[in-house]
Parts: sequence; C-alpha cells; structure tokens
Amino acid sequence: MILDCHSHIASFKYFPVEFFRGWSDTIKRTLPYTISDSQSKKLDLLFDGLMDDSECERLTIEMDEAGITKSVLLVIDFGIVYKKYEDDIEEIHKNHVELMSKNEKFVSFSGVDPRRGKEGIDLFEKAVKKWGFKGLKLYPPCGYSPSDSSLDPYYEICSSMGLPVLVHIGPTSAALPFKYSQPIEVDSAAHRFPKVNFIMGHAGVTQYKEAALLAQYRPNIYLDISGFQGELSHGHFGKIMEWNISKGLSKRLLFGTDWPIHRFFGKQKKWVEAVKDLERKKLISKLDLENIMYNNLNQILFSEVEHESK
Repeated sequence: MILDCHSHIASFKYFPVEFFRGWSDTIKRTLPYTISDSQSKKLDLLFDGLMDDSECERLTIEMDEAGITKSVLLVIDFGIVYKKYEDDIEEIHKNHVELMSKNEKFVSFSGVDPRRGKEGIDLFEKAVKKWGFKGLKLYPPCGYSPSDSSLDPYYEICSSMGLPVLVHIGPTSAALPFKYSQPIEVDSAAHRFPKVNFIMGHAGVTQYKEAALLAQYRPNIYLDISGFQGELSHGHFGKIMEWNISKGLSKRLLFGTDWPIHRFFGKQKKWVEAVKDLERKKLISKLDLENIMYNNLNQILFSEVEHESK
C-alpha cells in the first residue's frame, strides 16, 4: 500500500496563472540559449496544460496504475497575495469536500492564510470538525512565517485533535518571495507545539540537510519527499535518500508526488518506481521503503486520529 502525502487538484480555479508564469520564467532564464516570443508562449502553454484535471479523473487513473491507495489533496490559500482569490477560499474548501464524497481515494488538508484573522480560524475549525479535513496546509511564500503567533489558534486546534500541519519549505514560483520558506522557520512552532506533527513539504529540496537536522532533533518534524523528482533527473536522489537514512530518518520520511507540479517528470508510476528502486539498489532497506511509502503517514494521519476519537 502507498499513501501520497502531497497532491493538489489540477485546476486554475485553485492556482493563479501568475504562479505558473513564475515557474515558466525561471525555466526560460536558465536555458542555455535565448528563446523567441513564440517559443516562450509555447512554454507557457505547456505549464497551462498541467492544470487540466479539475475532477481528479486523470490523477485517479495514475494513482491506480502506480498502486497509490490514497492521496492527500492540499488546499493553498492564495487569497491574500492574489486578491481575485480572496473571497473564494470557503468555496474551494467545499469543492474539496464534494470531491472527497465522490472518491474515497482522497482526503484533504485545509489551507488558510493566518492573516484572515478570526474568519480564517472559524473556517479552519469548520473544515476539520464539520467537513472532515485531516490537517492544515500552510504556504509561507504567500508572506508569513509558519512560526508567527497568529497561527497559534490553528496549532491549538491541531494539537487537541491530533492533526498534522504540512508546510511548504524550499523554492517556489519566482512570482513569490522565498523569505519564509526556509527550514528554520518551522522550528519555533514545532518547539512550542510538541504534540503537533509538522511535515516539511519537499523536505527543503535544495536545503535538505538543514531540514533533516531539524527532523533529527525534533521528534514532531517529518520530511515529505515530493519535489525531489528534479534531483532524480540530475542523478542526486539516491545519494540524498541514502544520506537521510544514514541520519536515522527512516521513520520521518513521507512519500509525496506534488501532483500536478511534476507532471513533466512523467506519470505517478514513474516516481513510485524511482523510490522503490532505492530498495532494489540496496540504498535503503525493505522496512525503510515500507515506512516511507505507507507506515509513517498512516501513523501520523490515521492511527493517532482514530486513537484520539475512541
């Protein structure tokens, strides 16, 4: 069995076009040659093509092909930084509720920008207590630290209900600042709320050693390996994972895909097989693989919540 801790509904209803233009611009500027205006537009269209699965039909097919049992759909609240999304956040949550009711393969994490004040806290409380959301998703590049005190009411709810918090860590679209997406930004919150499990989205990617250091010494910090598809393409993935395992982090690593962001890499099955290859190549043990693909997320997302509810 495989659990995916990190995915999204692929639709511009939930992601601003400007967000993807930032990714596209970064690629254009790193190419070893100058591209024409027509080539630039084609690249933009390729990115737009990632967002063609608003009902998660394609995602469901690829999950089945890859043997992924469940995926966590994450809500990102872009409403403060992109004003045209400001009034849509509750409707976005309701859309996720509807999708979960239709397809048992999905669970969702609520996403709320803490700058929404009491309205945001009330929405999160409704999401987890009434609508069945299983955690909190934070996107600090929108302009806030995950350790800001405005998030304490959210963390108190998570602490009392045994819900995890998944925080984006590492690079993002060039359209947003990177200031608050450093691994150390999670530390104060994880220290103040030891009963809350904090998942570092993408395990910091380019800052994986800093993220791993925190996971080594804070028992409530986990590392989500979605986003390492690029490191696989560059030939670094095996070494990074072997290094993480050598630091005793077998029980802190979580499989994730970050669908649809890495669809250029290939189908879900390709990424699943890449992680399984680590065990085939003896870089990690069979138990390590089982922990990464299922045991760890099952423990913090399902087992503890079920235990608390009994």
